[in-house]
Amino acid sequence: MFVKLIARRFDKRITAFAEDKFQRDGIDLKLGSMVVKVTENTISTKERSGDISSVPYGMVVWSTGIGTRPVVMDFMREIGQTNRRVLATDEWLRVDGCDNIYALGDCATINQRKVMEDISVIFNKADKDQSGTLTVKEFQDVIDDICERYPQVELYLKNNQMKNLLDLLKDSKGDDEKESIEVDIEGFKSSLSQVDSQMKNLPATAQVAAQQGSYLARCFNRMDECEENPEGPLRFRGMGRHRFHPFRYKHFGQFAPLGGEQTAAQLPGDWVSIGRSSQWLWYSVYASKLVSWRTRVLVISDWTRRFVFGRDSSRI
Repeated sequence: MFVKLIARRFDKRITAFAEDKFQRDGIDLKLGSMVVKVTENTISTKERSGDISSVPYGMVVWSTGIGTRPVVMDFMREIGQTNRRVLATDEWLRVDGCDNIYALGDCATINQRKVMEDISVIFNKADKDQSGTLTVKEFQDVIDDICERYPQVELYLKNNQMKNLLDLLKDSKGDDEKESIEVDIEGFKSSLSQVDSQMKNLPATAQVAAQQGSYLARCFNRMDECEENPEGPLRFRGMGRHRFHPFRYKHFGQFAPLGGEQTAAQLPGDWVSIGRSSQWLWYSVYASKLVSWRTRVLVISDWTRRFVFGRDSSRI
């Protein structure tokens, strides 16, 4: 069996436990190998050293990730997004170049704007007296809008243990007193030059898609209300405010079923749980996310029958 554990998605403790468990179960792990060819009887893999080896097999379970559906590919060609794997949307889940078309889930990805692309217009919007410098008061008036419009700023502050953007400006100026901070456009660029390094794409998971669906439903239900009273952040490249708050993903953790009634759970706050207790936690979370009580009863009854009588493998 060839297994490639995605260390970037899971904690190293989970990765190490999974490798040990698979080895105890008699599973032959080939880490760092890439499948390059599958014939009728053999699988060919390429090692990190560049060597290619072939292994005979009896049955292959092939899982290669997410592919773009033909209908989405046709639409991408129509709107000029042919050089992408999935649809690009803005922070409100609108497809780039289309005002009234929205996309969510694994067919799309949010094309988050970079702070440095808008740095000049942000500065001009904050500099209300057009003096060419920003004071603490002027900066405080737009701090919340900057953090909401560009979430990578807040992530950068958190990773660098800064309380707010004033600490970032203070760090770039070297002043001891925040109240004495006054920066020009070059100082403003310097203080925010590294924040775009924190930009990350959202994972293509059901958790993300569910939150996006709920977000769009709330926006559509309040379309008329927010048209008259916009609630979003300032439009740095225009007048007024955006109609809605941009979509923000909240990560509630992830599970990795390992077989043998054992599951690894990675939850917010650097909390990792591995074993049978996590499997029961996974059962409860999975059942709670099902769309109807009828489905929940059917799924739980299937789990109960499997637990009592074992899996029915007679037709495999």
